[in-house]
Amino acid sequence: MAAQSNLRRTAAEDALATFVEKWSTLIGGKLRNTSRTARALATLALTLSIVLGAEGTRRRWKRQRLEREQGRKLVRTNSWLHNKDGSRTIYVPYKQGTSKVTISTTKPLTFEAHRRLFLNPPRVSGLGDGAVPAAHTKPGLNLAFLHQFLSLMSIMIPRWSSKEAGLLLSHGVFLLLRTYLSLVVARLDGELVRDLVAGNGKAFLWGILKVRCATPPPTCRARHTFQR
Repeated sequence: MAAQSNLRRTAAEDALATFVEKWSTLIGGKLRNTSRTARALATLALTLSIVLGAEGTRRRWKRQRLEREQGRKLVRTNSWLHNKDGSRTIYVPYKQGTSKVTISTTKPLTFEAHRRLFLNPPRVSGLGDGAVPAAHTKPGLNLAFLHQFLSLMSIMIPRWSSKEAGLLLSHGVFLLLRTYLSLVVARLDGELVRDLVAGNGKAFLWGILKVRCATPPPTCRARHTFQR
């Protein structure tokens, strides 16, 4: 008696085969109904896209390879490149290779505007124009400190619509959210201890689920701490 084969197609395989056959027949019928000119144009467009994509990939790979070689060379010699617009390009070590950093030039008008901030200290502080506090002066929260601090803040944050102001505001908002999240987690921990002592199993499991939803996984926190 011949052995019967146990290889049978499942319902999922039958559905997949039907789907592929349906679309193959549909595409084949569309292609047969098109003219020879349309087929030639489609073939030409496909060939051009493949050739142009390969050429673009080759140029990009070549440019990245040249930048890596130049970066390794400049990192060894501790040098930089002067660009045509006056900016400088330096290469710093990053992970297993180097990273390209462009330093833009600061306009002389900006230097003069920032310099004026430190030339007119308040008279109450006892400092003259361009003077610095004496060595025996104790540091503290005085007018001289406030004047220098506000001068530095006006340089770091030139206007409230700048990128620096947005970063500072976003950091403050996320710090407040982190503090609020810590308070929420502390309250949930208290509820967990209460339900555990009372022997309320359903409430305890529901509390664990709420804690897991409110706190990120440990791997994400560890990765974030490592990156910081």
